[in-house]
Amino acid sequence: MSRKCSGGVRLIKYESGLTNEGVSLHEMVKLIELYKDVGDYRKLRTKVFSENYLGKNSDSRIENILRAFKKRFLSSDDTGFPPVKNLSFAIDSDLPEESKRQILFPYYLFSDDLLRTTYDELVIESMEKRERLAINNADIVDFLKELGKEHKNMATWSENSKKKWATRFLTFLRTFDILEKYPENKLKKMYVLPETFAFFALWLADNGLPFHRIRSYILWRLYLMNTEEVLERTYYGNKKDWWYFEKAGGIITFQPKYNLEGWLEHGLE
Repeated sequence: MSRKCSGGVRLIKYESGLTNEGVSLHEMVKLIELYKDVGDYRKLRTKVFSENYLGKNSDSRIENILRAFKKRFLSSDDTGFPPVKNLSFAIDSDLPEESKRQILFPYYLFSDDLLRTTYDELVIESMEKRERLAINNADIVDFLKELGKEHKNMATWSENSKKKWATRFLTFLRTFDILEKYPENKLKKMYVLPETFAFFALWLADNGLPFHRIRSYILWRLYLMNTEEVLERTYYGNKKDWWYFEKAGGIITFQPKYNLEGWLEHGLE
């Protein structure tokens, strides 16, 4: 099996990293902020351990968090998403706090094949077809068992390992507001803020994508956004003067007023 993102094809590899790494959103944000200051992973790692920057008592826990950070945010060249430098500017900007959280969401999915496949099949497909509006630990364990029939490394997972990973997956959904708070288990659609959309749309425009490709970019499906919602946020950005957008007949004009860094610094005022 393979998966293509923005310029290459690679083999899918299912691993249980999420179990030990956790979602760790607060820690990811802290490390993104620190990376802006040090600009190098080795320096970041040294500072984290020497100053107990994350406030953890366990070295193994710190190692897991650092591994997750490196995998999620220092491999963005493979995904086509903005690099950690842009993320650090965003975290330090006047973006709404909710938007700062939302922009990190796809980095998790594209750094973990098992997480993304489970999200694709148990959340996106179910909500698009309206076949499943709730999800629980047992549903995820059953799904992992089915995957294990085709992937030998997963077939060796114990029942307890599957349950632990399933619990982390539910935490991931709740962290990004896609699942109701415990003990409820109803799936819900994340409301993607216009600023979240603009962060990625401007990055794509910076990289030369015309609007018809921005409109249909794979990212929006991960956010469960349809074409109408993409256009709605595009018109919102037009009103905020983030870009000039006009759709007249078959002609579409999309002209950003800022690049991404300029927008983060001046466009949110």
